[in-house]
Order: sequence, then C-alpha cells, then structure tokens
Amino acid sequence: MLEALKTDPIAFTIPIGDGFSVYWYGIIITLGIAVGAIWGGREIERRGQSSDEFFNGLLIAVFSGYLFARLTYVLLDVLGGNGDRYSSFIDVINIRAGGVNILGGFIGAALVIWLYASWRKMNLWHYADVAGLVILVAQAIGRWGNFINQELYGPPTELPWGISIDPQFRLAEFATLPADTRFHPTFLYESLLLLIGFFVLLYLNKRFRGQWREGTIFGLFLIWWGVQRFVIEFFRPDQTTIGETSITYSMLLALVIAAIGVYVTMVRIGRIGGKKKRVVKPKVQRT
Repeated sequence: MLEALKTDPIAFTIPIGDGFSVYWYGIIITLGIAVGAIWGGREIERRGQSSDEFFNGLLIAVFSGYLFARLTYVLLDVLGGNGDRYSSFIDVINIRAGGVNILGGFIGAALVIWLYASWRKMNLWHYADVAGLVILVAQAIGRWGNFINQELYGPPTELPWGISIDPQFRLAEFATLPADTRFHPTFLYESLLLLIGFFVLLYLNKRFRGQWREGTIFGLFLIWWGVQRFVIEFFRPDQTTIGETSITYSMLLALVIAAIGVYVTMVRIGRIGGKKKRVVKPKVQRT
C-alpha cells in the first residue's frame, strides 16, 4: 500500500535561472505547520491569550528551530567522523542539502522563545501548552516528507508492512542487500506515535483546560515526545552513536527532554516546588 504512494521528490520546478526545484518534503512540512498553526491560533484564544503573539512566536520558533536543527545535525555528523562534508559556512547552514536534528532544533527554539516571551511579558505556560500539541501534529504530518525522500527507515525486516528503498537512497551498510529487501518504515512508526500523543493530549487539554494549571499539558508533551523518540531511535541506523556503543546522542537528548517533562509536570501540579500549607494546631485551653 505504501509503495503506491511513492513519487518523485521534486513536486515542480520554478523557471528561475537553471530552475529552482520545490520538493514535496518542504510542501508537506509546510502543510504540517499550517495545520498546527490553525489549531493553535484558535486554542490560544480560548485560553484568553493573544493569537497575534502566538503567530509571531510561531514564525520565530520555525526559523530559529530549523537553524538549530541544522547546526545540531552538523555537529553530530562531525562527531561521527564526517567533518569533511562541511568545507564552508554555506555547507553548514544549507538545509536544502538535507540533514536536521529536530531535538536540537526544539531545544534551540525553546530558548529563543523563552527570551521572546520574557521580553513581551507573555504568559509563557499558556503558549507552551499550545505549542506542544502543535509540534506533535505538525511533525506527524511532516514525517511523510521523509517517506517521499526515502529516508528515515529502519533495519531490514520481513514484516508485511516493510517498505522497499531504492539503491541510491540506502545507507552504506545496506547497499549490497538484494533489491527486494524491505525495511522498517520508521517514519510511519513515529508519525503514528506522534498522532496518538496529539489526540491523547488534545482530549486532556479539552477535559482539564479550566482545572489544570497552565504548563501541565506542556510537561506531559515533553514526556511523551521524549519517550517516543527514545523508542524510535532503536529503528534509526542513520543516527550517530556514542563511540562503539549502540547508544545515540539523540537517545540521550530524548531522555533529558522526558526527564524535564516529568519535572515540569510535577511542579505545575504542585507535587514539588510548591508552598506547603501551614498546619495550625488548635490551642488547648487550660482550666
């Protein structure tokens, strides 16, 4: 079934100079962001916050996120022994050349948005709650761009839902395998996990919007996002590992994000960091 959806990665070419190719990957990523933005704009207004501030922050987050995602990817690629690929600054920041790390992008964008929110004196937790769900649905849609590019696949499998990968898109360790070899559709696994997380948190957000402190949904998002990415890493042979181990840098980042999510959730529900109520003992009257 998935094989029938395969198509040329280039959607169309704009006749500028030698031709400017527009890729399906970019279109699908943009579609995911648009879907998330439409929902997010409505949700932030339900919370009594400014949709204008939300969209301004979204633009900043997208651009800064992609920059940090690219820089993180390059850093990990260099650590993996591929530093010769980046002979100039243009090679480093050229996102069209392929290669981004969304975990690094998220951390970088989160720092930028924290500074922006502090400057604008925004209630950051409301926006964080909404941003978490936006990321889930946008990334779930965007992962199908990886399918079009025949990337983000796992090791060989004989499972019926395995996908074929054309020889020119295979990793070096899979280059000599038979042409009919099928691989784990890692992009699909992550897309489904992200969608499940989105709908679960969407329900919780609607059910407890007026009861939970703002920031609680964001904490739960971090937990889900970190844990699912940690699991997905076992199906990512393209990731840079630490030394000769099977542990990837992204695994560690994912666990850190999940741990921060646990901390944020516990703080926002008042389990830690909250003020304890004073217990006033009744006075004993002496007769």
